[in-house]
Amino acid sequence: MLDVQNSTEYEKVAQKVYQAILATNDVQTIEVLHNVQITGRSGVAHQIDVYWRYLKDGTEHQVLVECKYYGLRIDLIHARNLLGLLTDIPNSQGVLLTTVGFQKGVVKLCNFYGISLKRLRNPQGSDWDGFIQKAEIEGRFHKTDYLDFSLKIDGKDAETIRSLDGDSQVSVNLREAQIQDGTHFPVDMVTWLDRNVPFDESQIDTLLIVTLTPPTTYIVLPSGERVKILHLNVQYMHSRRIINFGFDAMDLVRGVLEDFNTKEIDYTLHH
Repeated sequence: MLDVQNSTEYEKVAQKVYQAILATNDVQTIEVLHNVQITGRSGVAHQIDVYWRYLKDGTEHQVLVECKYYGLRIDLIHARNLLGLLTDIPNSQGVLLTTVGFQKGVVKLCNFYGISLKRLRNPQGSDWDGFIQKAEIEGRFHKTDYLDFSLKIDGKDAETIRSLDGDSQVSVNLREAQIQDGTHFPVDMVTWLDRNVPFDESQIDTLLIVTLTPPTTYIVLPSGERVKILHLNVQYMHSRRIINFGFDAMDLVRGVLEDFNTKEIDYTLHH
């Protein structure tokens, strides 16, 4: 929501909108100012709510934005006042900006003299027609905790015999060990277990035991040598966490700049 309390706050939001528009357009910003005095050809200084100067294709443009934070449609006097400013300040364009809308005479006068009519308003549900505005998402996160291990080495494997070099036992911290399937890249034990221990959703929070007999899987020793696993007993438990959260795109949008005549949205200002 715009969340403004008075005309000054509304003008400052309008300044932010035009600064954001300039950042996305193919123009070179000179300045976007709030509440400035511009002296016209008559020598009279005029107060401008938002004054925007920019270069495009080497030509300087200046836009006078008059902001009307009103709860009713704007009447003709405001269009006449802006037209007077444009007459006294040469090479300028005008924008009449409000929250609700404009009376019929204002629309006719401004369209004839090329003054843009804009609404800077709160977002509304119809802005998302044809798009997804709200979504409800449920996330399920599964985790497996490995509680205990025991394994047996394949003492008949030739590579294992060379690696052990006559030792009948090998000491390995399985939680920190690297496991290698054949010639694949070695991975840590937990990653390998996640790939090979079956997950059974019906056994959540139940102590489980499985015996794995991988055909060509090795423990990689700190020396780089390998010993082949004959079988591996794993004690483990599954857990699950469910998270529900909702999303409303309207909560992300602070205000909408809309062309009053075409009803097209020129820009959405996000929080």
